[in-house]
Amino acid sequence: MLDLSVVIVNYRCWDVLSKCLESLEKQTISIKKVIVTDNFSNDGKLSVFRERFPWVIWIEEQINGGFSFGCNAGARLVNTKWVLFLNPDTQIPEYCFEGLLSHCEENPDYKLISIKQIDGNGKDCYPYGIFPNALNFFPPFRSLERNLFKRSQSKNKNSKSLVAFPDWISGAFVLIRDEDYKKIGPWDELFWMYYEDIDLSKRASKLGMKRVLLNDWHCIHEHGGASRRNTNTKILTKSEVLISSHKYIQKHLKGTSRACAHFIVFTFTFLELVILYLFSKVKRGMLKRLVKYWSKAMV
Repeated sequence: MLDLSVVIVNYRCWDVLSKCLESLEKQTISIKKVIVTDNFSNDGKLSVFRERFPWVIWIEEQINGGFSFGCNAGARLVNTKWVLFLNPDTQIPEYCFEGLLSHCEENPDYKLISIKQIDGNGKDCYPYGIFPNALNFFPPFRSLERNLFKRSQSKNKNSKSLVAFPDWISGAFVLIRDEDYKKIGPWDELFWMYYEDIDLSKRASKLGMKRVLLNDWHCIHEHGGASRRNTNTKILTKSEVLISSHKYIQKHLKGTSRACAHFIVFTFTFLELVILYLFSKVKRGMLKRLVKYWSKAMV
C-alpha cells in the first residue's frame, strides 16, 4: 500500500469526480487514504457518492469556502508521508503512482511535484508558468518574457524535458511530502479560487524548495469541471481570476512593482470589459462584480 493520501476538493463536479475516483481505485498499488472535501454542493448527491465509494473519507462542509479552504480541510486528516492535492476533473492512469512515488523517493530534492497534464484529445495543458511580476500580468509581455528572457521557462522547453523546473506548478496535481507541506504552510485561504497554486509555489521558492515537472508520467485533466457550469458560475470564476491576481500582487509585490502591476491588471481588464459590455452577458456580469471589488479595494 502506498504511503499516500489524496486530497480532492469537490463542488458539484460529480460526473468528473466519479471518473477520478474510479481511476484511483484502479491503481496497481492501493492508496492508503483518499479524502474528498465537498464544498457545500448542497444538491443531494453526496449521500449517493458515500454509498458508491465507501472507501473514501468524505468531509461535508457547510460553506463553499473555495479551493484553498477545501484543501486545508482535507490536509488536516493526512497522516501519511506523501500527500497529493488533486482536481476532481482529473483521471490517473493505473500504473502512475507506483513508478512516480518510487522515482520521487530517489530524489529528495524534488519538493513540489507535478506531472504532464493532457486533455481528452491528448493535447498538453502546460500545467505550469513563470512567477507574476510588475509587467507580465499583460499576456503578451508574459509570452515575450518566457521566450526571450527566460527561455529555460518556455513551454516548448519544459514540455520536452523529462524533468523540468518551472517557477510554479498547477494546483490540479501537486504531490508533496507531508513534512514539506507543513514547512511551507497551508494553502492561503485569501485566494478563493485561482492563484493559490502560484502562491504555494512562491512560498516554496522562498524556502529554496524545487518545483518539479516530471513528463514521464501524465494524467488527464478535463478543465472547467466546476468553473463553466452556467453563466453565473462563469461570471463568478472569471471575475475571481482578476480579483485573485490583485490579491497576489498585494501579497508578493512591493513599491513601484506593486503599483504598476495593479495598474496593468485594472486598465486592460476594464477596457476589455467595457468594449465587450454590449455583446456578452458574462462580460457585463464580470464588470459589475469587479467594479464593486475595485471600489472597496481603493478605499
